[in-house]
Amino acid sequence: MFRILSYANILLAIAYLLMFLLNGGNVVIFGLLVVVVFNVLVVKNGQEGWKKPGLILGTLGLGCLCFAAFLLVGLIHIVRSSIAYHYFSNTLNYIVLTALFVSCITIHLVFFCLYRNKE
Repeated sequence: MFRILSYANILLAIAYLLMFLLNGGNVVIFGLLVVVVFNVLVVKNGQEGWKKPGLILGTLGLGCLCFAAFLLVGLIHIVRSSIAYHYFSNTLNYIVLTALFVSCITIHLVFFCLYRNKE
């Protein structure tokens, strides 16, 4: 399950980067980098036999959570302005991809925390 969610997060991060690179600032690029590095480390940890997650994975997980919160705030503002101006034609792709990306990051981190508490 971790590997599937990790691959999905990496794929969504790449899609998000490719679709919105022109509008992305340093926070978005750094957040995507943190998400990709965290998920690569989770996949690597899973392939090596699930050692107990360390401080690095915990810190990167917290960074992923902060980035998901940042994306959620941006998503809320986009949805509010789209509703106010009745302008969903160009923002629908952004809304769907961001909502899927935020939910995938959040579900992955919940499973990661549950796994960490079992150890």
